[in-house]
Amino acid sequence: MNKESIKSAILIVLVCISLFLTWNMWSLQPYLQEIQDEDFLKKIPISSENRKLFEVIRPQQLFIHTKENHYSTLDNSLLEGLWLEMQDWEYTSSNQRISQTFTEQKFNNWIHGLEEAKIELRFFDQIPVETIQSFFNWDSDKNESINFDRIFLNVPKENEIQKVYFVASDEMKMVETSVNLATANQFVANLFNQREELPAYFAFYSNDGSEFMLPVNEVNLNSFQYVTNEISAEKFKNALFSNPRIVKQDVNLSKNRYTDGTRELNIYPNQHLVRYVNPIPFDTNAIEPNHLIDQSVSYINDHGGWTDDYVLFNIDELSQKITYIMSLDSIPVINSVDEPYGPTMISQRWVQNEIAIYDRPLYQLNKSIASQPQPTTLMSGKRVEELLVDSANFNDLDIKNIFVAYELGGSVEQSYANLTPAWCIELEDGRLLKIQDTKQAVGGDDNGVE
Repeated sequence: MNKESIKSAILIVLVCISLFLTWNMWSLQPYLQEIQDEDFLKKIPISSENRKLFEVIRPQQLFIHTKENHYSTLDNSLLEGLWLEMQDWEYTSSNQRISQTFTEQKFNNWIHGLEEAKIELRFFDQIPVETIQSFFNWDSDKNESINFDRIFLNVPKENEIQKVYFVASDEMKMVETSVNLATANQFVANLFNQREELPAYFAFYSNDGSEFMLPVNEVNLNSFQYVTNEISAEKFKNALFSNPRIVKQDVNLSKNRYTDGTRELNIYPNQHLVRYVNPIPFDTNAIEPNHLIDQSVSYINDHGGWTDDYVLFNIDELSQKITYIMSLDSIPVINSVDEPYGPTMISQRWVQNEIAIYDRPLYQLNKSIASQPQPTTLMSGKRVEELLVDSANFNDLDIKNIFVAYELGGSVEQSYANLTPAWCIELEDGRLLKIQDTKQAVGGDDNGVE
Protein backbone atom coordinates (compact mmCIF):
# COMPACT_ATOMS: atom_id res chain seq x y z
CA MET A 1 0.00 0.00 0.00
CA ASN A 2 1.48 3.32 -1.02
CA LYS A 3 1.51 6.53 1.04
CA GLU A 4 -1.43 8.10 -0.81
CA SER A 5 -3.67 5.13 -0.04
CA ILE A 6 -2.74 5.30 3.67
CA LYS A 7 -3.54 9.03 3.80
CA SER A 8 -6.89 8.47 2.13
CA ALA A 9 -7.80 5.71 4.60
CA ILE A 10 -6.87 7.88 7.61
CA LEU A 11 -8.88 10.79 6.19
CA ILE A 12 -11.95 8.59 5.74
CA VAL A 13 -11.68 7.36 9.36
CA LEU A 14 -11.36 10.92 10.68
CA VAL A 15 -14.39 12.09 8.68
CA CYS A 16 -16.46 9.17 10.02
CA ILE A 17 -15.45 9.96 13.62
CA SER A 18 -16.34 13.63 13.10
CA LEU A 19 -19.75 12.74 11.68
CA PHE A 20 -20.41 10.35 14.58
CA LEU A 21 -19.51 12.94 17.22
CA THR A 22 -21.59 15.63 15.50
CA TRP A 23 -24.62 13.32 15.37
CA ASN A 24 -24.30 12.48 19.07
CA MET A 25 -23.98 16.14 20.03
CA TRP A 26 -27.13 17.14 18.14
CA SER A 27 -29.17 14.16 19.32
CA LEU A 28 -28.33 14.72 23.02
CA GLN A 29 -28.90 18.50 23.10
CA PRO A 30 -32.73 18.50 23.58
CA TYR A 31 -32.45 16.08 26.49
CA LEU A 32 -29.88 18.26 28.25
CA GLN A 33 -32.00 21.38 27.68
CA GLU A 34 -35.06 19.66 29.14
CA ILE A 35 -33.12 18.75 32.30
CA GLN A 36 -31.91 22.36 32.62
CA ASP A 37 -35.44 23.75 32.29
CA GLU A 38 -36.79 21.40 34.94
CA ASP A 39 -34.04 22.37 37.36
CA PHE A 40 -34.22 26.12 36.92
CA LEU A 41 -37.89 26.87 36.22
CA LYS A 42 -39.41 25.00 39.14
CA LYS A 43 -40.72 27.26 41.94
CA ILE A 44 -39.75 26.18 45.45
CA PRO A 45 -42.32 26.99 48.22
CA ILE A 46 -41.15 28.78 51.36
CA SER A 47 -42.77 26.09 53.49
CA SER A 48 -45.03 23.06 53.08
CA GLU A 49 -47.79 24.69 55.16
CA ASN A 50 -51.22 24.77 53.51
CA ARG A 51 -54.42 26.17 55.03
CA LYS A 52 -58.05 25.36 54.39
CA LEU A 53 -60.52 28.22 54.10
CA PHE A 54 -62.12 27.66 57.51
CA GLU A 55 -58.66 27.77 59.13
CA VAL A 56 -58.03 31.27 57.73
CA ILE A 57 -61.60 32.59 57.98
CA ARG A 58 -62.25 32.38 61.69
CA PRO A 59 -64.31 34.40 64.18
CA GLN A 60 -62.56 37.07 66.19
CA GLN A 61 -64.43 36.50 69.45
CA LEU A 62 -67.28 34.58 71.06
CA PHE A 63 -70.05 36.18 73.16
CA ILE A 64 -72.94 34.72 75.16
CA HIS A 65 -76.02 36.92 75.53
CA THR A 66 -78.88 36.56 77.99
CA LYS A 67 -81.61 38.98 79.08
CA GLU A 68 -79.60 39.94 82.14
CA ASN A 69 -75.93 39.70 81.17
CA HIS A 70 -73.29 39.30 78.47
CA TYR A 71 -70.24 37.05 78.73
CA SER A 72 -67.06 36.42 76.75
CA THR A 73 -63.47 35.26 77.09
CA LEU A 74 -60.12 35.74 75.39
CA ASP A 75 -59.33 32.08 76.04
CA ASN A 76 -59.43 30.61 72.54
CA SER A 77 -60.41 27.05 73.54
CA LEU A 78 -64.18 27.70 73.57
CA LEU A 79 -64.12 29.70 70.34
CA GLU A 80 -61.93 27.24 68.45
CA GLY A 81 -63.90 24.27 69.78
CA LEU A 82 -67.24 25.66 68.57
CA TRP A 83 -65.85 26.67 65.16
CA LEU A 84 -64.44 23.21 64.55
CA GLU A 85 -67.68 21.59 65.70
CA MET A 86 -69.68 23.71 63.26
CA GLN A 87 -67.69 22.32 60.33
CA ASP A 88 -69.42 18.94 60.87
CA TRP A 89 -72.99 20.24 60.96
CA GLU A 90 -75.48 20.03 58.08
CA TYR A 91 -77.21 23.37 57.51
CA THR A 92 -80.72 23.38 56.08
CA SER A 93 -82.25 26.51 54.62
CA SER A 94 -85.45 25.15 53.06
CA ASN A 95 -87.35 27.38 55.46
CA GLN A 96 -84.87 30.16 54.88
CA ARG A 97 -85.89 33.58 56.12
CA ILE A 98 -84.26 36.77 54.95
CA SER A 99 -85.33 39.77 56.99
CA GLN A 100 -84.74 43.49 56.46
CA THR A 101 -87.67 44.60 58.59
CA PHE A 102 -85.81 45.20 61.86
CA THR A 103 -85.86 48.57 63.48
CA GLU A 104 -82.57 49.43 65.17
CA GLN A 105 -84.07 48.93 68.63
CA LYS A 106 -85.64 45.59 67.73
CA PHE A 107 -82.43 44.43 66.10
CA ASN A 108 -80.36 45.28 69.19
CA ASN A 109 -82.91 43.50 71.40
CA TRP A 110 -82.69 40.42 69.18
CA ILE A 111 -78.89 40.17 69.01
CA HIS A 112 -78.46 40.86 72.73
CA GLY A 113 -80.64 37.94 73.75
CA LEU A 114 -83.60 39.90 75.09
CA GLU A 115 -85.98 37.67 73.13
CA GLU A 116 -84.01 34.44 73.67
CA ALA A 117 -80.49 33.57 74.82
CA LYS A 118 -77.90 33.49 72.04
CA ILE A 119 -74.29 32.65 71.36
CA GLU A 120 -72.55 35.05 68.99
CA LEU A 121 -69.47 34.64 66.80
CA ARG A 122 -68.11 37.98 65.61
CA PHE A 123 -65.70 38.41 62.65
CA PHE A 124 -63.20 41.16 61.81
CA ASP A 125 -64.91 41.97 58.51
CA GLN A 126 -67.87 40.99 56.37
CA ILE A 127 -67.66 37.50 54.87
CA PRO A 128 -69.51 36.59 51.63
CA VAL A 129 -72.12 33.91 52.30
CA GLU A 130 -70.82 32.01 49.26
CA THR A 131 -67.45 31.63 50.99
CA ILE A 132 -68.97 30.08 54.10
CA GLN A 133 -71.15 27.80 51.98
CA SER A 134 -68.03 26.53 50.22
CA PHE A 135 -66.71 24.88 53.41
CA PHE A 136 -69.90 24.45 55.47
CA ASN A 137 -72.19 21.53 54.61
CA TRP A 138 -74.99 23.84 53.44
CA ASP A 139 -77.70 22.84 50.98
CA SER A 140 -78.48 26.37 49.77
CA ASP A 141 -78.54 27.24 46.06
CA LYS A 142 -75.97 29.93 46.86
CA ASN A 143 -78.13 32.60 45.31
CA GLU A 144 -78.52 34.87 48.32
CA SER A 145 -76.51 38.07 48.26
CA ILE A 146 -75.35 38.81 51.80
CA ASN A 147 -72.01 39.62 53.37
CA PHE A 148 -72.24 38.82 57.08
CA ASP A 149 -70.00 39.76 60.00
CA ARG A 150 -71.70 37.78 62.76
CA ILE A 151 -73.13 34.31 63.34
CA PHE A 152 -75.73 33.74 66.06
CA LEU A 153 -76.86 30.43 67.54
CA ASN A 154 -79.99 30.09 69.64
CA VAL A 155 -79.88 27.96 72.79
CA PRO A 156 -82.57 25.38 72.03
CA LYS A 157 -84.71 23.75 74.67
CA GLU A 158 -85.13 19.98 74.70
CA ASN A 159 -86.40 18.59 71.36
CA GLU A 160 -86.03 22.00 69.68
CA ILE A 161 -84.04 22.44 66.45
CA GLN A 162 -80.73 24.26 66.58
CA LYS A 163 -80.95 27.52 64.63
CA VAL A 164 -77.94 29.27 63.09
CA TYR A 165 -78.34 32.88 61.88
CA PHE A 166 -75.90 34.58 59.49
CA VAL A 167 -76.21 38.30 60.17
CA ALA A 168 -75.10 41.47 58.38
CA SER A 169 -75.18 43.90 61.29
CA ASP A 170 -74.86 47.10 59.22
CA GLU A 171 -77.86 46.17 57.08
CA MET A 172 -79.81 44.54 59.94
CA LYS A 173 -80.31 41.58 57.63
CA MET A 174 -80.07 37.84 58.28
CA VAL A 175 -80.16 34.40 56.73
CA GLU A 176 -81.67 31.73 58.97
CA THR A 177 -80.66 28.06 58.81
CA SER A 178 -81.33 25.04 61.00
CA VAL A 179 -79.22 22.09 62.13
CA ASN A 180 -81.30 19.01 62.93
CA LEU A 181 -78.61 17.26 64.93
CA ALA A 182 -78.86 16.26 68.59
CA THR A 183 -75.12 16.57 69.13
CA ALA A 184 -75.26 20.20 67.91
CA ASN A 185 -77.96 21.02 70.50
CA GLN A 186 -75.93 19.36 73.23
CA PHE A 187 -72.69 21.12 72.29
CA VAL A 188 -74.35 24.54 72.29
CA ALA A 189 -76.16 23.81 75.58
CA ASN A 190 -72.90 22.73 77.27
CA LEU A 191 -71.17 25.88 76.05
CA PHE A 192 -74.03 28.08 77.25
CA ASN A 193 -73.96 26.45 80.69
CA GLN A 194 -70.36 27.63 81.17
CA ARG A 195 -71.34 31.29 80.84
CA GLU A 196 -71.11 32.24 84.51
CA GLU A 197 -67.51 31.05 84.61
CA LEU A 198 -66.63 33.68 81.99
CA PRO A 199 -65.92 37.42 82.44
CA ALA A 200 -68.90 39.79 82.21
CA TYR A 201 -69.17 42.17 79.23
CA PHE A 202 -71.26 45.22 78.40
CA ALA A 203 -72.34 47.04 75.23
CA PHE A 204 -70.61 50.33 74.41
CA TYR A 205 -71.93 52.56 71.63
CA SER A 206 -69.77 54.96 69.63
CA ASN A 207 -70.88 58.41 68.51
CA ASP A 208 -72.45 56.99 65.32
CA GLY A 209 -74.39 54.28 67.16
CA SER A 210 -72.04 51.38 66.41
CA GLU A 211 -72.02 48.75 69.15
CA PHE A 212 -68.95 47.16 70.74
CA MET A 213 -68.77 44.54 73.48
CA LEU A 214 -66.21 45.37 76.20
CA PRO A 215 -65.24 43.61 79.48
CA VAL A 216 -66.63 45.08 82.68
CA ASN A 217 -63.44 44.35 84.66
CA GLU A 218 -59.71 44.42 84.01
CA VAL A 219 -58.22 41.94 81.54
CA ASN A 220 -55.45 39.54 82.59
CA LEU A 221 -53.17 38.20 79.85
CA ASN A 222 -49.57 37.07 79.58
CA SER A 223 -46.74 38.94 77.89
CA PHE A 224 -44.25 36.91 75.82
CA GLN A 225 -40.81 37.20 74.32
CA TYR A 226 -40.36 35.25 71.09
CA VAL A 227 -37.33 34.25 69.07
CA THR A 228 -37.82 35.37 65.46
CA ASN A 229 -36.45 33.64 62.37
CA GLU A 230 -35.68 35.79 59.33
CA ILE A 231 -36.81 34.07 56.13
CA SER A 232 -34.05 34.26 53.52
CA ALA A 233 -34.46 36.46 50.46
CA GLU A 234 -33.50 33.48 48.29
CA LYS A 235 -36.55 31.58 49.52
CA PHE A 236 -38.85 34.42 48.49
CA LYS A 237 -37.09 34.74 45.14
CA ASN A 238 -37.46 31.04 44.39
CA ALA A 239 -41.08 30.96 45.58
CA LEU A 240 -42.49 34.09 43.93
CA PHE A 241 -40.81 34.36 40.52
CA SER A 242 -42.00 32.04 37.76
CA ASN A 243 -38.43 31.75 36.42
CA PRO A 244 -35.91 32.35 39.24
CA ARG A 245 -32.99 31.63 36.86
CA ILE A 246 -33.28 35.00 35.11
CA VAL A 247 -33.74 37.06 38.30
CA LYS A 248 -31.00 39.63 38.98
CA GLN A 249 -30.08 41.05 42.39
CA ASP A 250 -29.30 44.67 43.26
CA VAL A 251 -28.15 45.47 46.81
CA ASN A 252 -28.09 48.91 48.43
CA LEU A 253 -28.12 50.23 51.98
CA SER A 254 -31.90 50.21 52.51
CA LYS A 255 -33.04 47.12 50.62
CA ASN A 256 -32.18 44.12 48.50
CA ARG A 257 -33.89 44.28 45.12
CA TYR A 258 -34.58 41.31 42.85
CA THR A 259 -36.10 41.65 39.39
CA ASP A 260 -36.73 39.54 36.30
CA GLY A 261 -37.03 42.67 34.18
CA THR A 262 -40.75 43.11 34.88
CA ARG A 263 -41.65 41.97 38.37
CA GLU A 264 -39.77 43.21 41.42
CA LEU A 265 -39.08 41.77 44.87
CA ASN A 266 -37.84 44.19 47.53
CA ILE A 267 -36.46 42.96 50.85
CA TYR A 268 -36.22 45.57 53.64
CA PRO A 269 -34.11 43.98 56.43
CA ASN A 270 -34.37 47.00 58.76
CA GLN A 271 -38.16 46.91 58.57
CA HIS A 272 -38.52 43.10 58.43
CA LEU A 273 -40.68 43.70 55.35
CA VAL A 274 -41.12 41.93 52.01
CA ARG A 275 -42.77 43.63 49.03
CA TYR A 276 -43.42 41.90 45.69
CA VAL A 277 -44.67 44.10 42.85
CA ASN A 278 -46.11 42.92 39.55
CA PRO A 279 -46.80 46.09 37.48
CA ILE A 280 -50.23 45.42 35.98
CA PRO A 281 -52.48 48.26 34.73
CA PHE A 282 -55.48 48.66 37.02
CA ASP A 283 -58.65 47.01 35.72
CA THR A 284 -62.03 48.50 36.61
CA ASN A 285 -63.64 45.04 36.45
CA ALA A 286 -63.48 44.10 40.13
CA ILE A 287 -63.39 40.52 41.37
CA GLU A 288 -66.26 39.61 43.69
CA PRO A 289 -65.16 39.19 47.35
CA ASN A 290 -65.71 35.41 47.45
CA HIS A 291 -63.49 34.90 44.38
CA LEU A 292 -60.95 37.35 45.80
CA ILE A 293 -60.72 35.24 48.97
CA ASP A 294 -60.41 31.98 47.04
CA GLN A 295 -57.55 33.09 44.82
CA SER A 296 -55.86 34.92 47.68
CA VAL A 297 -55.72 31.83 49.91
CA SER A 298 -54.67 29.66 46.97
CA TYR A 299 -51.83 32.08 46.13
CA ILE A 300 -50.39 31.88 49.66
CA ASN A 301 -50.86 28.10 49.76
CA ASP A 302 -49.02 27.73 46.45
CA HIS A 303 -45.84 29.38 47.69
CA GLY A 304 -46.04 28.22 51.33
CA GLY A 305 -46.57 31.71 52.75
CA TRP A 306 -48.42 30.74 55.97
CA THR A 307 -45.29 31.08 58.10
CA ASP A 308 -47.34 31.98 61.22
CA ASP A 309 -51.00 31.81 62.19
CA TYR A 310 -52.97 34.38 60.16
CA VAL A 311 -56.68 35.26 60.12
CA LEU A 312 -58.69 37.14 57.49
CA PHE A 313 -58.82 40.75 58.70
CA ASN A 314 -60.12 43.00 55.93
CA ILE A 315 -61.55 42.81 52.40
CA ASP A 316 -61.61 46.00 50.33
CA GLU A 317 -63.60 45.24 47.19
CA LEU A 318 -63.07 48.73 45.76
CA SER A 319 -59.26 48.57 45.79
CA GLN A 320 -59.23 44.76 45.38
CA LYS A 321 -57.10 44.48 48.51
CA ILE A 322 -57.27 41.69 51.07
CA THR A 323 -55.46 41.56 54.42
CA TYR A 324 -54.64 38.81 56.93
CA ILE A 325 -53.49 39.59 60.47
CA MET A 326 -51.06 37.54 62.53
CA SER A 327 -52.75 35.79 65.44
CA LEU A 328 -51.47 34.31 68.69
CA ASP A 329 -53.98 32.12 70.56
CA SER A 330 -56.79 33.80 68.58
CA ILE A 331 -55.64 37.28 69.66
CA PRO A 332 -54.53 39.58 66.79
CA VAL A 333 -50.95 40.87 66.72
CA ILE A 334 -50.25 44.51 65.80
CA ASN A 335 -46.96 46.33 65.24
CA SER A 336 -45.81 48.37 68.21
CA VAL A 337 -46.41 52.13 68.22
CA ASP A 338 -43.46 52.90 70.50
CA GLU A 339 -40.91 50.30 69.36
CA PRO A 340 -41.94 48.96 65.93
CA TYR A 341 -40.37 45.64 64.99
CA GLY A 342 -42.02 44.83 61.67
CA PRO A 343 -45.34 44.25 59.90
CA THR A 344 -47.81 41.78 61.37
CA MET A 345 -50.10 41.56 58.35
CA ILE A 346 -50.07 39.89 54.96
CA SER A 347 -51.72 42.12 52.35
CA GLN A 348 -52.42 41.53 48.68
CA ARG A 349 -53.75 43.72 45.90
CA TRP A 350 -55.17 41.95 42.87
CA VAL A 351 -55.90 42.91 39.29
CA GLN A 352 -58.32 40.29 38.02
CA ASN A 353 -56.49 36.96 38.30
CA GLU A 354 -53.00 38.33 38.88
CA ILE A 355 -51.29 39.50 42.04
CA ALA A 356 -50.22 43.15 41.71
CA ILE A 357 -48.76 43.97 45.16
CA TYR A 358 -47.88 41.53 47.91
CA ASP A 359 -46.63 42.85 51.29
CA ARG A 360 -45.77 40.60 54.22
CA PRO A 361 -43.38 40.02 57.17
CA LEU A 362 -39.82 38.93 56.45
CA TYR A 363 -39.73 37.08 59.79
CA GLN A 364 -41.68 34.35 61.56
CA LEU A 365 -42.20 33.76 65.27
CA ASN A 366 -40.30 30.70 66.40
CA LYS A 367 -40.75 29.97 70.10
CA SER A 368 -41.22 31.72 73.40
CA ILE A 369 -37.92 32.41 75.17
CA ALA A 370 -39.13 32.52 78.77
CA SER A 371 -40.33 29.31 80.42
CA GLN A 372 -42.85 31.37 82.40
CA PRO A 373 -44.77 34.14 80.57
CA GLN A 374 -45.09 37.47 82.35
CA PRO A 375 -48.64 38.20 83.70
CA THR A 376 -50.01 41.55 82.48
CA THR A 377 -53.15 43.43 83.49
CA LEU A 378 -54.99 45.66 81.02
CA MET A 379 -57.50 48.33 82.01
CA SER A 380 -61.17 47.41 82.07
CA GLY A 381 -63.60 48.03 79.24
CA LYS A 382 -65.31 50.58 81.48
CA ARG A 383 -62.07 52.54 81.63
CA VAL A 384 -61.70 52.26 77.85
CA GLU A 385 -65.19 53.73 77.51
CA GLU A 386 -64.28 56.64 79.80
CA LEU A 387 -61.08 57.41 77.89
CA LEU A 388 -62.88 57.35 74.54
CA VAL A 389 -65.84 59.45 75.63
CA ASP A 390 -63.53 62.01 77.28
CA SER A 391 -61.19 62.08 74.29
CA ALA A 392 -61.08 65.44 72.50
CA ASN A 393 -61.38 63.75 69.08
CA PHE A 394 -63.95 61.09 70.02
CA ASN A 395 -66.64 62.59 67.77
CA ASP A 396 -64.22 62.50 64.84
CA LEU A 397 -63.29 58.84 65.26
CA ASP A 398 -65.04 56.59 62.76
CA ILE A 399 -64.57 53.41 64.79
CA LYS A 400 -64.94 50.01 63.15
CA ASN A 401 -63.72 47.79 65.99
CA ILE A 402 -62.30 47.85 69.52
CA PHE A 403 -60.31 44.83 70.63
CA VAL A 404 -57.47 43.46 72.73
CA ALA A 405 -54.32 42.73 70.73
CA TYR A 406 -50.72 41.71 71.25
CA GLU A 407 -48.36 44.57 70.43
CA LEU A 408 -45.18 43.30 68.73
CA GLY A 409 -42.10 45.38 69.53
CA GLY A 410 -38.34 45.13 69.73
CA SER A 411 -35.07 46.24 68.22
CA VAL A 412 -34.69 45.46 64.53
CA GLU A 413 -31.09 44.37 65.16
CA GLN A 414 -32.19 41.61 67.55
CA SER A 415 -33.55 38.16 66.70
CA TYR A 416 -36.33 38.31 69.26
CA ALA A 417 -39.46 40.38 69.79
CA ASN A 418 -41.77 41.22 72.69
CA LEU A 419 -45.51 40.58 72.58
CA THR A 420 -47.40 42.74 75.06
CA PRO A 421 -51.21 42.96 75.50
CA ALA A 422 -52.75 46.31 74.50
CA TRP A 423 -56.13 47.88 73.73
CA CYS A 424 -56.56 48.72 70.04
CA ILE A 425 -59.05 50.68 67.92
CA GLU A 426 -59.54 49.94 64.24
CA LEU A 427 -60.89 52.87 62.24
CA GLU A 428 -62.98 52.54 59.08
CA ASP A 429 -60.06 53.88 57.02
CA GLY A 430 -57.88 50.98 58.19
CA ARG A 431 -55.76 52.81 60.76
CA LEU A 432 -55.04 51.10 64.07
CA LEU A 433 -54.85 53.25 67.20
CA LYS A 434 -53.58 52.19 70.60
CA ILE A 435 -55.44 53.19 73.78
CA GLN A 436 -53.32 53.89 76.84
CA ASP A 437 -54.39 54.92 80.33
CA THR A 438 -51.81 57.72 80.42
CA LYS A 439 -51.43 61.19 78.97
CA GLN A 440 -49.36 61.19 75.80
CA ALA A 441 -46.88 63.92 75.01
CA VAL A 442 -46.62 62.92 71.34
CA GLY A 443 -48.84 60.90 69.02
CA GLY A 444 -52.14 61.16 70.88
CA ASP A 445 -54.51 63.35 72.79
CA ASP A 446 -54.68 63.94 76.54
CA ASN A 447 -56.67 60.74 77.08
CA GLY A 448 -54.26 58.26 75.63
CA VAL A 449 -55.75 57.63 72.16
CA GLU A 450 -52.78 57.49 69.77
